Amino acid sequence: MPGNRSQDGRYRRIEAFIDVEEALSQLIPRITVDRKVVGKRTRQAMWHVLAEDIYALRDSPPLHMSHVDGFAARSDDLQRASQDAPVSLIVLGSIGPGESGLKLPQGYVYRIHTGGYLPLGADTVIPQEDVRTDGSKILASRPYSALENVVPAGSDVRRGELVARSGEVLMPAKASLLESLGKYEVKVCAPLRVSVLSFGDELTDDPAEAGRGKVLNTHAALISEMLRGLCCEPVKMQIVPDRREAVHDSLSAAIGESDLVITIGGSSVGDIDLVGAEMRRMAEVFLQGLKLQPGRVGGAAVIEGKPVIMLPGLIHSTVNVFNYLAAPIIAHMLQMSLEQLILRIEAVMGERVEFYRWLDFRRIVWVTLKKVLGLGFVAKPNVADASNISSISFSHGYVEVPPHKAVVEVGEKVTVSVPLWMNRGAIIVAGS
Repeated sequence: MPGNRSQDGRYRRIEAFIDVEEALSQLIPRITVDRKVVGKRTRQAMWHVLAEDIYALRDSPPLHMSHVDGFAARSDDLQRASQDAPVSLIVLGSIGPGESGLKLPQGYVYRIHTGGYLPLGADTVIPQEDVRTDGSKILASRPYSALENVVPAGSDVRRGELVARSGEVLMPAKASLLESLGKYEVKVCAPLRVSVLSFGDELTDDPAEAGRGKVLNTHAALISEMLRGLCCEPVKMQIVPDRREAVHDSLSAAIGESDLVITIGGSSVGDIDLVGAEMRRMAEVFLQGLKLQPGRVGGAAVIEGKPVIMLPGLIHSTVNVFNYLAAPIIAHMLQMSLEQLILRIEAVMGERVEFYRWLDFRRIVWVTLKKVLGLGFVAKPNVADASNISSISFSHGYVEVPPHKAVVEVGEKVTVSVPLWMNRGAIIVAGS
């Protein structure tokens, strides 16, 4: 009798499906988290998870700074200035970029450029277009108040202020801020080492073989990039043939070399789908069958304390199971909040979507956003077969339809989730 049929002659099938949250609650407590912390130069730590709270070491800007090109002056010297009786002030010199520590006596000014630090005693800046000058002195024809045309010291960040939190993904702008505050090295979580195993005799990484009938292994390249967007380091990408010994050996090796293992394909219930059966034999905990559509045959296991996430081979299921199972587990292992990497956009649905099956499941609809005058964002659903990658590649994000909801009507308000690990925040939205 074929291996995927039971004693009563029926084909092997998933007997029960569970909510994603229930799956995570069973898996996460059994995962052994070995969170490695390393020190890195701040500018090289972008897209890493911070492992410390960071407080400002100094004010930003550290001194009063000019907002314009002009002349640093004392406001007291300008109180009586008017068009009829301009005040004459002597130009003492010029302040170079980054220069500080100069002193300004009464009756004098310094030439200063935008971003230059005011000399001690100066508290205002006269724009160059507001004065007449012969090079050695200027004539100011109105009063200037204290801090006029000045960026005050500490107006951006105050010394001792909390500027970054442990668990935060260090974005480029935040890294720039930290270095400007003198924080040149930070403690971060070392990226999780992840193996990506693609199962199937039909797969190849060679375009020439793909031209002769093999299937190019594009799913692994996509998943590897999504992993990088989640502060992980893919350390192995391997195609595994459909043989039980090969499945077992590749899983064993990957578990030994990685913090986490992602499998792609071989997770269905046909004769040649061996991954789930082998994982079940090896695992301390194994589950398969999610109330997630597409993605219902996805699953996961914990083997030797390490998570193994089983992604189905159809691309919509591949991506959905990654986003709903792998991403939260990675966030748990790195002790970070996943929400900081998901953009939520309020929109209205542009077309009616109706569901006929899996009504008690969570359904995922990928959408393209368009800004329409008077409506805001409109979400055009890209409903397609689960094997069609174009619908995801043309989408900005997805709408999650809750269980027992059979129809999403035109004009209905929806929330579009944009996982930034899929695009690092590069979102292009067409206008009306």
